[in-house]
Amino acid sequence: MEMEHIEKVSFHMENVKGELIVKGEISGKSNFPFHDDLKFKGIIALLNSIDKKNFKETNNGSKFNSYIKEIEETIDEMKKFEQFQGEVIE
Repeated sequence: MEMEHIEKVSFHMENVKGELIVKGEISGKSNFPFHDDLKFKGIIALLNSIDKKNFKETNNGSKFNSYIKEIEETIDEMKKFEQFQGEVIE
C-alpha cells in the first residue's frame, strides 16, 4: 500500500470591521514548515485564473489596478523581512 501525505490549509480574510471578505481552502503536497510552499502554489493558481478583461467588461478596470498594487506592495513587504506573519524577530 502506498500512502500519500496531502496537506490542507484553510484561510480567511476579514476587513477592519471583522466582516468576512473571503475564505477558502487549498490542499496538496508540502515540503516546508507551515505549508508555505503550498500557499505559494495556491496564490499562483488563483492569479492564473484571473482575467483583466472581466474587470474592464464590468467597468472596474481601476479595481483591477488597485488589487495588483496591493499584491505588489504585499510582496515588497514580504521581501523585507524574514518573518512576515506573527511576532517579528529582529
